[in-house]
Amino acid sequence: MVERRNERQVHNYTFFLGNLTEEEQQYRDYFETDLEEDSEDEYLDQLDDEARLANSGEFDPKLYDFLELSMVREITESVADIIDDKIFKFKYRMNADPPAVYEARNKRMLDRFFERAKTRDPMIETNLDQLYYDDSRDFSMAARHVDGLVYRETAKEDTQVYREYMAREGVQQYRDYYEDAVEEQPFFEYLDNLSNRDQIRFMECFTDYTVDKHLGNKGYVLVPKREFNPEISAFSNFLLDLVDFKDRVRPLANDIARHDAAMTFQRHNAAELTAEQKEFNEGLTEGSGAAQASENAAQSVEEGYSSLEIAAETAVEEVDAAEPDLEANIEDAEAGDASERKKKE
Repeated sequence: MVERRNERQVHNYTFFLGNLTEEEQQYRDYFETDLEEDSEDEYLDQLDDEARLANSGEFDPKLYDFLELSMVREITESVADIIDDKIFKFKYRMNADPPAVYEARNKRMLDRFFERAKTRDPMIETNLDQLYYDDSRDFSMAARHVDGLVYRETAKEDTQVYREYMAREGVQQYRDYYEDAVEEQPFFEYLDNLSNRDQIRFMECFTDYTVDKHLGNKGYVLVPKREFNPEISAFSNFLLDLVDFKDRVRPLANDIARHDAAMTFQRHNAAELTAEQKEFNEGLTEGSGAAQASENAAQSVEEGYSSLEIAAETAVEEVDAAEPDLEANIEDAEAGDASERKKKE
């Protein structure tokens, strides 16, 4: 752990990815072998905590009265409109609905989301890293003065499709989840005639499940520092370090930061994710089948004869075959003596 810390802090410029910190990386270095056997995933742990709190029933919104701080001492009705109520209800649906109802409704919403995502506009899944790189080139003072036709807000224009998709999909996810809720049927008529402002507000209900939220994005990048030149003065080395940082390190840092931010929100192809999930499930099925077969084989051996028992029985048979039959020998000897006496008589 100490050697890796010195490598990051003394010999290199270190850029952390995925909200990783130096303290967390030291923790990973210290418990590296333990984490290999039992890995940690903050996203899965968060989902487990949310499910456990929801199942406890203590955070059901029906158990509480929500008031604004400015209205605690006033006898005034809340001015929150119906859109705010519906958005609040959807965001905390895990706590409000029973676990079985939540699982069924959420599965229906996810299945329909992935079905629609397979046919959505390919611009939604564009490479964000490359997009913002093009934006830094096209939306710059150099592009404006050299060629005014190239000058444009690339990132803003090319992500307009995704913003419209978020507004539509937020409303659709709300509709899919509460499709079988009787109390929501009158509100569905209002959803068909939402204003643009209300559609934008429903973007709070939208979640893109093709974005990877797991631990794999965490890591760090090392950029070696310039070697110290002992033939020149310390001040000259300091100036060269500043020039090296400005001309070499800072452009690399900008690229790393852009890549890190893009990977956090990068959307993936829904068909590819579905195929990968199907392949993973098939692997689990094959693994469980092989484990069941080995268990059945072990059980059949336990019910019959084990190898040790068979070997022991074979050894006993060999010993029995090797031992002489004394009773048979005695009978043969007596018969021989009787025949000899008859001859003498």
